[in-house]
Formats: sequence, structure tokens, C-alpha cells
Amino acid sequence: MQEQKNLQVVKNKNMNWKDIKGLIREELNEETNVTADNTTFIMLMGVNKNPTKLGLKIQFTPKGNALDNETKAKLRTLLQSKLNDGLREYKLQVSIDTDVPNPNVIGFMIDLASIKDMVVRSIGGSKSAPEPEVPSEPEIGDEF
Repeated sequence: MQEQKNLQVVKNKNMNWKDIKGLIREELNEETNVTADNTTFIMLMGVNKNPTKLGLKIQFTPKGNALDNETKAKLRTLLQSKLNDGLREYKLQVSIDTDVPNPNVIGFMIDLASIKDMVVRSIGGSKSAPEPEVPSEPEIGDEF
């Protein structure tokens, strides 16, 4: 019943592309607290603005103290593994985002072409890009 009411509101409003983009930005910019290996992070999502790396970015900022390099590498590996495990059923995976401006933030990215292929597959079309290669998991202590 509530879904029908929400759908009717959207139909009556005649949303334009600017309204839709605003709703997407609002949803992506909402902070979410997540915990991994006894460390609490603020998770933010957004769209990567770099034209050579178009995609969905996911950033984890630790709450509290800064992370030492060894702990950060361990948590980056853990988070990447958990994200890839959860995204596998959608044939998506994250890669490490090396363009994170804050050295304390752990960043990942999902390539826009992979998201497009997921949408195409969901409506019964054929994929347009080759299957992504599964990157090797970084060793603890590796710096990027």
C-alpha cells in the first residue's frame, strides 16, 4: 500500500532528471556507520568525478584515532574481501581507489561499466564488456 502511495507521489510530481540526480546524491552522501575487525568506520558513497575512472566510490573513514599502516592494510584487505564476497552474486567487484585524498581513508571503487553490465543482464540483455579479472588480494603491508 505504501509503495503505491510513493509511486503515485512520484507520478504526480513529474520528476525531471535534476530531481532524480538530487535524490541519488542525497542517498549516496548519507553517512553510515559500519564495523570491521573492531574498528568503526563512517562509510560514504559517491560518484567518482575522474573521467578516466568513472564509477561508484566507497570510502571508509575510521572513527577516532588514525590507523597505522599495518592496521590500515589489514583492514583494507578485510573490507575488500567482504565487499567482493557480497557483490559476487551481482558479478561486481571493488578495486582499491588510489586517489583518496585523505591518507586515513580506505577507498574502493566499482567500475561504471560493470554496473552498466549488471543492469543490462538484469533486463535480459547481453553484456557489453568482458568479465572483469579478479584482482589478487593485496598482501598485508603492501602500500598503494
